[in-house]
Formats: sequence, C-alpha cells, structure tokens
Amino acid sequence: GEMLARTSLTGPGRGGAMTTATLPVFLALIAVAYCGKDKPVFTDEMNEIIQTIHDACVGNTGVSEEDITNCENGIFKEDPKLKCYMFCLLEESSLADEDGVVDYDMLLSLIPEEYYDRTSKMILGCKHEDAPGKDKCQSAFDVHKCSYQKDPDLYFLF
Repeated sequence: GEMLARTSLTGPGRGGAMTTATLPVFLALIAVAYCGKDKPVFTDEMNEIIQTIHDACVGNTGVSEEDITNCENGIFKEDPKLKCYMFCLLEESSLADEDGVVDYDMLLSLIPEEYYDRTSKMILGCKHEDAPGKDKCQSAFDVHKCSYQKDPDLYFLF
C-alpha cells in the first residue's frame, strides 16, 4: 500500500517533518521542463513518489488532469481546484506549513546543480507573488504562473 512505500522511504537520522521522499519529489517538481530538451529520466522510485503526491493532491482538490497538463503550455485556468492543487504539492512535499508559509530556502536547496541558476532566478523572481495575507492557493498559483512566464522551457507541473 501507499503508506508502506512512504514509510520505507524515510531514512534514519532525518529530523522534523522533512522526509527523504521530499527530495526527489522536489527535484522532479521543479528541476526541468517536461517536454523539451531538458527532460530528465526519473527512476521508478521517483516516479512512484511523484505519482503518490499527484494522486493525493488530485484526490484532495478534485482538479482535472487536463487543467494540470495545460499549465505546461502556459494555460493557467482561473480555477480554485487548480490553485489548491499547486499548494497541495508543496504541502505534501513538506515545503509548506499548515499556515501556508512556503520554505523557499529549503526548496532551492533541493535543486540539482546544473539547474540551480535558472531555477533560482525563476523562483526568486516570482517569490514576491507569495504575499502575506494572500490566500495560500492563490499565492501558489501566482508563483507558478509567474515562473512559467520567466522560463517557459524550464517550468513543469506534474
């Protein structure tokens, strides 16, 4: 079952809510463009983690697969389900707390070296969209939308 897989991924000696499962997820979440010359090949284990988080967040929000896929083509539908799906990915990856505060330092620390410059420019150039007092789902959506505009070839959403 899913819980078993998740438990076995958590290595010893990791403190706090952060689990080893988070690392590959985030590399996958943010590292590279899905379709395009930068596409990585993920391990089966990584794909499984991505799928688990994807399924959990689709289940939580009821977002349509089409709306997720469309984001990679720059079509960001103004839909609460899609917006909260984007926040859910952060929450499920232990990169946001229950108050909706995203840990951008942790996020950036997970990026592979070869993508670091491009990704950090993209993220830090959009971090301002995540403003205090703004709805957490709206913030996640605005950061995603801005990231796509900054670097469409690098942006991807699973």
